[in-house]
Amino acid sequence: MQKKYYEIALCFIMVFIIVPSVFAVAPPLQEKRKEVIQERKENILDVKNIAKVKAALLNAIVVMKGTDSFTVKGEDEKEYTVKFDNSTRWLRKFWGKSDLTEINLNDAVNIHGKWNNQEMSEVQARLIRNISIQKRHGVFFGTVKSNNSNNLVLTTAKRGEQIVTIAGIIVNRIQANISVNSILEGHRIRVKGLWDSKNNTLTEVMQIKDFDLPAKSTPTPKL
Repeated sequence: MQKKYYEIALCFIMVFIIVPSVFAVAPPLQEKRKEVIQERKENILDVKNIAKVKAALLNAIVVMKGTDSFTVKGEDEKEYTVKFDNSTRWLRKFWGKSDLTEINLNDAVNIHGKWNNQEMSEVQARLIRNISIQKRHGVFFGTVKSNNSNNLVLTTAKRGEQIVTIAGIIVNRIQANISVNSILEGHRIRVKGLWDSKNNTLTEVMQIKDFDLPAKSTPTPKL
C-alpha cells in the first residue's frame, strides 16, 4: 500500500516538473509564429503603400526606347524605367493624342503614374506627355539653305534652322504646282507642317510655297 502511495506521489512530481517545461517551450514557438505573421502583414502593407505613392517625372530625357518600356534620365541625373500598357494615355505638348512611335531619343517627357518598387526606380505610367513635339500644325517662313530632294533646310528669322521633310503640295506664289527641284537655295518659302521643337524638324508637311517662282520679269526701261 505504501508503495502505491509512493508511485502516486512520484506521478504528481513528474507532472509538476514536465508540464511547466512544456509550457515554457511553447511561448517561444508561439512568439516566432506571431513574428512571421506580423512580418508578412508588414510586407503586404509595404507593397500596398508603394502602389499608393504617386510618381511624377518632369522634363525627363529619353535615353533608351523599348517595346513595352523606355528609360529616361530625370532632373536629378538618375535613370528611371517607364513601363506602360494599354491603359496608358499618350499626349503631345499641346494635349493632342500621341503614341509610342512619336517618342524619340533626347525627347523631353513628363511622366505621371505610380512607383513599381521600393527603390522608386520604375514607374507604371498612367500619362506620358511628350513636350518636345508641338503637335500643332504651324506655318514657317524662311529662306532655303539647301535642298536634297528629300529634305529642305529652312533658315527662319526666330527659330533658327529647321529640317523640312518634303511632302504635300508644292506650289509657287500664284498657286501653280511645281516640282521640288524647282526650289533653289536662297528662295523664300512658306511651309505648313508639324513642328518638333526639340529636334527642329517639320514633318507631315501639307504645303510648301515658293514665293520666288515664277521668276519676276524685269521691266524693259523706256528710251
